[in-house]
Amino acid sequence: MRNRLIGVVMAAALLYACTAQESYQNAVACTEIETGMTQEQVRHLMGEPTGDDTGADGGHTWSYLFGSATDTQPIKIVFGADGRVTSKQCAPEAQGDKRPDSGDYGKQ
Repeated sequence: MRNRLIGVVMAAALLYACTAQESYQNAVACTEIETGMTQEQVRHLMGEPTGDDTGADGGHTWSYLFGSATDTQPIKIVFGADGRVTSKQCAPEAQGDKRPDSGDYGKQ
């Protein structure tokens, strides 16, 4: 029983570490996204989105993981019907030169 508990704790810690690293990479990459970029350019920087919502105008909103396993706030990249970036919503604390601090959520 003890070995199983240790295994569960270690798996949870590994999942948290992977999530934190992916969040950091996504936050840094988001700072490089510019209005007018194509979906292929964004995919090259950010990888495949974790979510893809189609808007009424034919555009798309791609979401990427940001946050921890229990507190997520997706990064969003919005494309117009022409498939080019019209706006983005990066993590507020993503500066590109430091790790995001989950305690700063919602601060501008």
